[in-house]
Amino acid sequence: MKKDTVLVAVCNQKGGVGKSTMTIMLAGYYHYLKGLNVAVIDCDYPQYSLVRMKERDMRTVEHSEYFKQLMVSQYERINKKAYTIVGSKAENARDAAEKLKKNGDYDLIVVDLPGTVNSSGVINTIVNMDYVITPIIPDRIVMQSSLSFSTTVWDYAKANKDTPLQKFLFFWTRKDTRASTEVFDAYNIILQKLEFTVLDTVIPETNRYNKELSLATRNYFRCTLFPPPAKLLKGSGLAELAEELLTKLKL
Repeated sequence: MKKDTVLVAVCNQKGGVGKSTMTIMLAGYYHYLKGLNVAVIDCDYPQYSLVRMKERDMRTVEHSEYFKQLMVSQYERINKKAYTIVGSKAENARDAAEKLKKNGDYDLIVVDLPGTVNSSGVINTIVNMDYVITPIIPDRIVMQSSLSFSTTVWDYAKANKDTPLQKFLFFWTRKDTRASTEVFDAYNIILQKLEFTVLDTVIPETNRYNKELSLATRNYFRCTLFPPPAKLLKGSGLAELAEELLTKLKL
């Protein structure tokens, strides 16, 4: 008997908040470090940036003895291949998830939705997920757009009781610890009044999330084939976010 697969959409109406990066980071953490079977659906049509990223990572490994050995050691340790990434139009993501579930045994399928998601087909995809994870940054323009869209979708989900969507989960990212907390504090209050869940974990502003696998260096953080190295994981907020989400997503 197959397990119940949790379907999660990562989305925000505004771009530049790190949706795709967090999709990759969380998928890698759960698949390689926590023993979960994970798949990712990349809805960045037609570029499919996450599909292309995995292709780049694989080419890098092919041309590096160091990364080849790292992959062999990882396979011997966890006895599983890299997680699956498939491309799909956003409005077809639920069908893509069902196809994955039919052909595999997944604990978690993460759908990375594009920045422009304000269409009936995409909204239908979102409300047919189990959860929505929304990264947000303390910026008034971003927050106004995020709240307007999320409220619309959540009201629709509540009005249609047969939809699977259980919760919107917001978390703060790219937060500069030296900056004023005025916007941060104000929107936390607003989110709570709107009955949205705000995670305790806050991802700090750090450039380590931009470090991809490369032949020029062994230092990487964002990767589709390996989890983030322990030395860079510390202080990134990723482990704390992933562990908090384990509980929220009932994994």
